[in-house]
Amino acid sequence: LISSTHSAILDFSRIKIDTMASAITDLVLSLETQPIIGQLLIAFNHMCRHLKAWQVGGSSILVYLLVVRLRQILTDDISVLEQVKSFVFRIARKIPQVQKKIDSEVVKTRASFEHSMVKHPENWNINHALPDVGKSDHEIMDIVGTVVDFEKVADRQNAGKVSGTIYVGGENFAAYSAMLTKVYGVFSWSNPLHPGVFPGLRQMEAEVVSMVKTAFNGKEKSCGVMTSGGTESIVMALKAYRDWARDVKGITKPNIVMPRTAHPAFDKGCQYFNIGIRRVQEDSTTRKVDVAAMRRAANSNTICLVGSAPQYPHGAVDPIADLSALALELGVGLHVDCCLGSFLVPFMRKAGFEFPDFDFTLPGVTTISCDTHKYGYAPKGSSVLLYSNHKLRSYQYSLFTDWPGGIYGTPTIAGSRAGALVAATWASLMHHGESGYVQNTKTIIDITRKIAEGIKKIPGLKLVCTPEVSVVAWTSDVFDINRMSANLIDKKGWDLNVLQFPSSIHIAITMAHSNKGVAESFLADLAECTAELVATKDVKAEGSAALYGMSQAIPDRSIIQDIMKAYMDTMYVTDVPEKSAH
Repeated sequence: LISSTHSAILDFSRIKIDTMASAITDLVLSLETQPIIGQLLIAFNHMCRHLKAWQVGGSSILVYLLVVRLRQILTDDISVLEQVKSFVFRIARKIPQVQKKIDSEVVKTRASFEHSMVKHPENWNINHALPDVGKSDHEIMDIVGTVVDFEKVADRQNAGKVSGTIYVGGENFAAYSAMLTKVYGVFSWSNPLHPGVFPGLRQMEAEVVSMVKTAFNGKEKSCGVMTSGGTESIVMALKAYRDWARDVKGITKPNIVMPRTAHPAFDKGCQYFNIGIRRVQEDSTTRKVDVAAMRRAANSNTICLVGSAPQYPHGAVDPIADLSALALELGVGLHVDCCLGSFLVPFMRKAGFEFPDFDFTLPGVTTISCDTHKYGYAPKGSSVLLYSNHKLRSYQYSLFTDWPGGIYGTPTIAGSRAGALVAATWASLMHHGESGYVQNTKTIIDITRKIAEGIKKIPGLKLVCTPEVSVVAWTSDVFDINRMSANLIDKKGWDLNVLQFPSSIHIAITMAHSNKGVAESFLADLAECTAELVATKDVKAEGSAALYGMSQAIPDRSIIQDIMKAYMDTMYVTDVPEKSAH
């Protein structure tokens, strides 16, 4: 039986091969009758007349593989130039002397990070393991008190010297913080993963989403979820778009088109979910994304466009209305990142300021991220992701139906979540109400524009662009702006954000800057520092300022990644370097 079966298979294979060979022969003969193709085939046969069959076959396979690889290079979301640069730098780093030099510099940089970052109060006992015996409540609070006194964050916050970071402030800061602390304490053991145990908490979370949806002009079908922050909101939106595109459009190699100024959370989400990124340059004057360039960058694998209101580096608002029209034209989603704009941008018009359309009033907008822990003044770890419809939101969910532990699913990345954050966010929104947010918006925008006008009057400085919400960015054509970090940040104590491409600095205005005299103090210190730098305009930056400036000129960005890894490693160093011990 086996012998007969084997014989039958061989006969069948022989017939198939003969049939295929005959078909190929017929095809070649028919092509030879075509004038141009026939001449090419004859020329090819003539060229290969001295080659053996295996050589012709091997060459054909090699050419095919090269064509496939070339196609991959040309259709990749990373430009050909960037791919070539990456390849060259990768080869260069394989040279022992080159890699040794890079490693040496990274070690030096790591040491500088440790000396500047790893600090603790005097007489601090470093804990490498659990204490043999637990400490009393009194002992713990004493230790916590030493940390608070050591950091002096409250002093800097009250002085308005912190850019962004802590968005609350003003006259009622202490009472407001006390109220949120009480709410947080009441719900400290709650968990939204168990709505049956915490039905009231579930109601609070649903109401937070609903209140934010209303603020952003959500329609009847609009919906959303709470997340742990802007990054998770953006990452979850990308997952939803990826799964939607795969299910509805059959896209297996997705990409997004976004401005170069979009938040790195998009890069992180694309890394997690294997989504390509097509970056588009912003206008050099307005710092808004070029919509025509967005159209050129999109292709059949594009799943969504991205716009910011405003973008983090310079505070410009991308032309969301134009992006909405483009998204409808292409049949893709549009994510509007309002993480920074959060509870300012929905109330700009009610606060008396002109502001472009950016929310669900535009038909092409399909998702919006809004950080309630910024200008919503909720505790850190709170954001809302809004969807234009329930169907799109469903692609965000992670569902597991065959687990022996039961049917399991979560709306976001985390399983268990801090119910205290949900309750405190709910309390924040209820405490301020619409009138409170409108008033705070007016206060912050007035201060922002006051500082922007003040910067325009300082010789040697210029605005990067016109600030549209709460961020003011400036640079200089006279001196190296990176030198300002040593004066204004290190000496004067202003905690500001140093930017690159182009080199500049920005401040994000918060309620802390509404304290009397803060804006005037900042402008006075800025003018004083600028005058010193203009007087010594030919002096080059030194120390950390020079390092930051030089990093922009390093073409091999993998070296910067190595430095960043060293920085992140330092976040988990417990022992203070000898020279930095307090």
